[in-house]
Amino acid sequence: MRKFITLAVFITAFSCNLLSQVKIGSINPPHEDAVLELKSATKGLLLPRLMLVSTSSAAPLGAHVAGMTVYNTATSSSGDTYVSPGFYYNDGFKWDRLHLGYTNWFYMPTIAFNTTSSALGQTKDLYQAYYEQFSGASNFVKSTGAPNKVPYIPAATDLYYYITDYDTNVFSNISIDQNGMMTYDVVASATDLSYINIVFVLK
Repeated sequence: MRKFITLAVFITAFSCNLLSQVKIGSINPPHEDAVLELKSATKGLLLPRLMLVSTSSAAPLGAHVAGMTVYNTATSSSGDTYVSPGFYYNDGFKWDRLHLGYTNWFYMPTIAFNTTSSALGQTKDLYQAYYEQFSGASNFVKSTGAPNKVPYIPAATDLYYYITDYDTNVFSNISIDQNGMMTYDVVASATDLSYINIVFVLK
């Protein structure tokens, strides 16, 4: 009897271990790194469809849960925490919209460089200049009902910073740190033909 009980416990434990990974749609085992694998040539994955209240509210969930992903069907009133139909994921504190099908880079908005006289070791906070233009801290006009700032503004460390070309007659010794702080020398005054191209890339 004791041997039978021991064997039953072993089989139960072995079965639980097998069930820790699941594959649906095939008799073949799931990928070794997957908890759940779906296989179908004609069907898709349908995520839960629910009505979010705002990006700051966990509702209709009981609490914010990091990693939770849903399809939101609601459109809330305007404001900095509004939601509209689309995919959202939760970072543990708020809902963030999954922006699909967009480019991961963009040109920096227009900024001014003072080149009236030659100067060494000048600095320009590219990220701060960008943030101010997109958060309503400068001349900012929005459409009726739009939030008071652009809803999604990456953090400084969420971006890579590039200068793809510049007027070498005006600028030299250019460098940019990981937070978007640009250091440069001004070697001559800019003309109507002077330029500098700055590009941000989402990591």
